[in-house]
Amino acid sequence: MRSLERYVHALMANAGDVVAVLSPDGRFADVGAASLRVLGLAPEALVGTVALDRVHPEDRDEVARRLALHGRGDSAGVIGPFPCRLRHAAGGWRHMEVTARNRLDDDDVRGIVLNARDVTDRVEAEERLQASEARYQTLAGSAPVGMFQTDRAGGIVSANPRFAAIAGLPPDALRGHAWRAALHPEDRRRLEADWAEAVESAQPVLLNVRFRGAGDAVTFALCQGSPLTDADGRVQGWVGTLTDMTEYVRTVDALLMAEARTNAIVDAAADAIVTMDGEGIVHSFNPAAEAMFGIPAADMLWSRIDRLIPDIGALLQDGGLAVYQPGGEARGAGAVREAVAVRGGDGDRFPIELSVSAVETGGRRVFTGIIRDITARKRSENDLIAAKEAAESADRAKSTFLQVMSHELRTPLNAVIGFAQVIEMRLLGATEVDRYIDYAGSIRQSGEHLLAIIDDILDITTIEAGGLRLNETPVDPSALVGEALNLVAIQSGKRGVPIHLDLEAGLPMLTGDALRLRQVLVNLLSNAVKFSNPGEPALIRARRGGDGGLELSVTDTGIGIAAEDLPKAMTPFVQVDQSMARRYEGMGLGLSISKRLVEAHGGTLRIDSAPGQGTTVTVFLPPSRVMANR
Repeated sequence: MRSLERYVHALMANAGDVVAVLSPDGRFADVGAASLRVLGLAPEALVGTVALDRVHPEDRDEVARRLALHGRGDSAGVIGPFPCRLRHAAGGWRHMEVTARNRLDDDDVRGIVLNARDVTDRVEAEERLQASEARYQTLAGSAPVGMFQTDRAGGIVSANPRFAAIAGLPPDALRGHAWRAALHPEDRRRLEADWAEAVESAQPVLLNVRFRGAGDAVTFALCQGSPLTDADGRVQGWVGTLTDMTEYVRTVDALLMAEARTNAIVDAAADAIVTMDGEGIVHSFNPAAEAMFGIPAADMLWSRIDRLIPDIGALLQDGGLAVYQPGGEARGAGAVREAVAVRGGDGDRFPIELSVSAVETGGRRVFTGIIRDITARKRSENDLIAAKEAAESADRAKSTFLQVMSHELRTPLNAVIGFAQVIEMRLLGATEVDRYIDYAGSIRQSGEHLLAIIDDILDITTIEAGGLRLNETPVDPSALVGEALNLVAIQSGKRGVPIHLDLEAGLPMLTGDALRLRQVLVNLLSNAVKFSNPGEPALIRARRGGDGGLELSVTDTGIGIAAEDLPKAMTPFVQVDQSMARRYEGMGLGLSISKRLVEAHGGTLRIDSAPGQGTTVTVFLPPSRVMANR
């Protein structure tokens, strides 16, 4: 009875473990209360069941073998502890550490006493640790970077194969400080100094180092290390990585070289080259762009390009440059388009030729624009167009001139020839002397008309050739007007167009070519008489100008000239009405000759006219022609 009490006491003392008694046939004879907590089964649910049925199939043979020893050994012997796995009521397995005592000879027990301790948490922790160690070893062995641990002085304690490969050493040569011999000689002293400083400060290290391999090959590497410290914060060693940066360094060098070449090309380019993002923000602005737009690059960087090219946004968005469409692919050199740009300094607008290419990286668009100032080319094009139009106009004017000339020459020549034949053949009889005299007068008038035409042609030819020379003498404006009136008096009388005179008192003397100035007034008065309606007067006026010069003007009450036809009136051999059925005769040289003669005197000739309201032609002679101002 004392033995039973002793085991009961043992069961109570080890209530945290599952304590059970197995009968000789291997069934549970008694089970402690801990079974419910450990295995999820109450003791009464286990009593009478076969113990091996609760053991994991892989562990049964070993458990049976160990328990069988009790039948052959000392009854007081202890087997174990040994591991096994027992099924939990929920279906899983619990790891147990079992100790067995043979009490088959004890009449109070007559069985095997088992003490099973639940070590599941410890076993699983060890398994996780082993798995973690395995993963670490796998990671270290396959990592693309070198991994290492050192002592306080930097001697290698452990390192992975990649570390050895980067250092150019066999793995068995890494222990201790041997790895430092592989460093580039120029980096060793710096490494020693930086490492000592890191030990002193207990701060992470970040070092750029070089290793020398076979054939003087250099490997660039980045060493990163973090300190391992004790409870007092003292550095005991380091763990870190060694990254091969050789390709990166070579790539950076290549990029720097490419960038230098690109910058050299861009800086030397004759065309403006500008890069911008999708929002039109300028990122680069080469020297040619500075010169073209008259603005420093520093003032344009991070500014909008439409400050210089207002229409570029529309060109990019509507596909006018065929560079980039939203959702589409980036393209190379786009189409060339003409646009208008603005100079940064003075706001002057000028034509440009623009070509844009685009690339997209990381979801961002970058545009490169090549800009050429085509002001000179446009000017040349305009000059060519103007020359072409002038040539075509001259060709038309020549054809018109020949038509007009033919008409103007034929009319008086027909009269000359016809009247001469009548006189020569005495068709009117010998007694009609007065009639013959009239015909002779008509022949004279026709000859004078022909002579006037020839004089006008010679005058305009001389002027156009630059052969005009002025015979300058003192000129009395009043006398000049009177002489001109006398020369057109007959024409005025025949047309029935009186000429009124308005002379300002005290007009000063002029210097100029009296003959040429009179020719100007005669031309203007002749036109006034020709184009005025009969019975309506023309007016000639002379007065001092507001600038101290002299103004001479002739006004008629004729048909007037439309504003768009005024240039024709000033063009040689051109009349406003060019048709052969025109109402007014003439070569169209009067105004053209008058304008050039006035300009030869340093003056200007202006026409003020409107259809149906008559015409006023004003001659402005400069103050330098007034003798009182000299």
